[in-house]
Amino acid sequence: MGSNFNLVSRTDAGIESWNQSADMFPDAWIWHRWEAIDAYATWPNTNDVSFALLDPTTNQPVALVPMRRVAGRWPARRLTSRLESTGGPAYAPTLSPRQRGSAERDVRAALLNLAHQEGAHRIELAMAPLAPARNGDAASNVNPLAMLGCTDASTQSWILDLAGHGEDALWRNLEHRVRKTVNKAERGGITVRTAGPKDLADYLRLHKSASVRNGLPVKPTAYFEAIFENFLTHELATGFCAVAPDGRTIAIHIFAVYKDAALYWVVASDDEALTSGANDLVQWHAIKAFAAQGLARYECGEAFPGAPAGKRRRISDFKKGFGGGLAPYYRGALIPRPMTAAILELLRSMRRNGDRGDP
Repeated sequence: MGSNFNLVSRTDAGIESWNQSADMFPDAWIWHRWEAIDAYATWPNTNDVSFALLDPTTNQPVALVPMRRVAGRWPARRLTSRLESTGGPAYAPTLSPRQRGSAERDVRAALLNLAHQEGAHRIELAMAPLAPARNGDAASNVNPLAMLGCTDASTQSWILDLAGHGEDALWRNLEHRVRKTVNKAERGGITVRTAGPKDLADYLRLHKSASVRNGLPVKPTAYFEAIFENFLTHELATGFCAVAPDGRTIAIHIFAVYKDAALYWVVASDDEALTSGANDLVQWHAIKAFAAQGLARYECGEAFPGAPAGKRRRISDFKKGFGGGLAPYYRGALIPRPMTAAILELLRSMRRNGDRGDP
């Protein structure tokens, strides 16, 4: 079946048209915004390959697909590269069911063609749980990526309902452990203030220290510069700092804010923040602030409630403590080169079994 839509790159679509569509499309959340795509393009071995479908009559987008190509490991970077989409495809709400089906077929064809051009063996897509289409009466229990022929790889996320809940109700909704830790931090003289662009240097210091402590790579400075300069200053994010009694900043949490919802985005803290309860205190402060602003939902982050004891379980339990419930986090994958994908998955499994980490 043919299509009347035109395929263009993000650059050809243009920033104004792209962001206006992201603001309007119910499938879209902040990961579809031009600024977020630029931020993720700063990561090592990553290139932006986002695209849009345009209505030939109006020349306006009917679908947005944020996408990046991630090169594989040396020496077979091209052979082992993959495509990733944080946010997944977003469609214009004005499309009829027939047009929506046509757009979905075009997106699938474009993804497979892009994978061929870029040498990607795998295409991974994730739909934002906070997108309006994933919530309320419009929400569906079906993974929308199934319409692209994706295999399901969904997980779940902790999401806290803020609408109509006062501070007392939100406090009672916290787990006892969190309330106890928040009180401990306040008794210890930890205070919380709003973060701004001037706090970037402290964030970078804390991030580098935390990366060394956790044995993780340091993310590019340009990534955090984009968050502090393009998001905090344009009210697409808000941040809070935990301050020790002697005035030192010991933790900074940044939250994406968009379409009546907030997301726990990036965080950096030192050893004192971990032992003093500062991180829990910042989270409680943020929840109160979001509710006071009239935001409807707060996503604490992806959940791993079934994980065995370990880092994933500890992180999941930390997020669970703020009173959220589990909601679907729809993910899916297309495998244009199944043989290569199978071999790489086997190698990953061997590395995990050998306790050498997942690449």
